Amino acid sequence: MALTALPVNSPLTQLRAQGLEAEFNRARVIVYPQPKITNTLRQFVSDNLVSIVNELNLEGYYTKNPDPLGYAAKSTSDGRRNQGYLIWSLNADLRTELGARPVDETIDAVPDALNGYLSF
Repeated sequence: MALTALPVNSPLTQLRAQGLEAEFNRARVIVYPQPKITNTLRQFVSDNLVSIVNELNLEGYYTKNPDPLGYAAKSTSDGRRNQGYLIWSLNADLRTELGARPVDETIDAVPDALNGYLSF
């Protein structure tokens, strides 16, 4: 029996099973590609955001990612990310728990009302 660091049927694995990807970008969660994200999936991510954040954090730890919270610019990118992505901001307690940098209001501030609706 193989040991796994991540739960087998978790919110993150459910997203990936549907062809979506989630990752950190400046200590925010981004989910892509945007054309595949329905209102139901958007609500699913919002409802399970803490679990997804914890799984991404564990994934970064176990893969020994030098930039687990996504502050550095990526030299290679998933082509699906170029189709656009949605952003979910993290609350202050969760950011502190992850060890994220303080919020830079000019580029990091995402109002709660726009969580899951702001896209690039």
